[in-house]
Amino acid sequence: MEQKNSFQDQIPNNHCFGCGPQNKQGLKIHSYWNGENESVCSFTPQPHHSAGPLHFLNGGIISTIIDCHCVCTAIAKGYQMRSREIGMGETVWFATGNLDITFLKPVPIDSDVKLIASISEAKDSKVMLSCELFSDGDLCCQGTVIAVKVPNKWFESRS
Repeated sequence: MEQKNSFQDQIPNNHCFGCGPQNKQGLKIHSYWNGENESVCSFTPQPHHSAGPLHFLNGGIISTIIDCHCVCTAIAKGYQMRSREIGMGETVWFATGNLDITFLKPVPIDSDVKLIASISEAKDSKVMLSCELFSDGDLCCQGTVIAVKVPNKWFESRS
């Protein structure tokens, strides 16, 4: 069953740099379920995402896409645990409580990357995930994320 809309496209009021469809300058990643507790994401680096060496992807961009892919997966899981579609009813928000990245090898900037996030624990208040980043079939980075439930008021507009 092919999913039409990514998690990010269904999360209301998402202005995040890494995953927010409402951020015009953002990375605009898209995550989809690949089983009950696993999600996938692909990202196409652009030349301006380079590290010091122009042929490698910047570590901050790598960290951002791992973080955003995992947090959006936690949000999707939060809705799933409440038996609701993403974006339906009261908004479910998670944010990064902890992010740990291990860089195993440089990520070429001229190839798409694939991220696979796996949920190891899901509770109402937090979701624990691990993520692997692949480029050209090689495992280049691993990350772990603890996503914590946050109140909706965090996302209210400030005037």
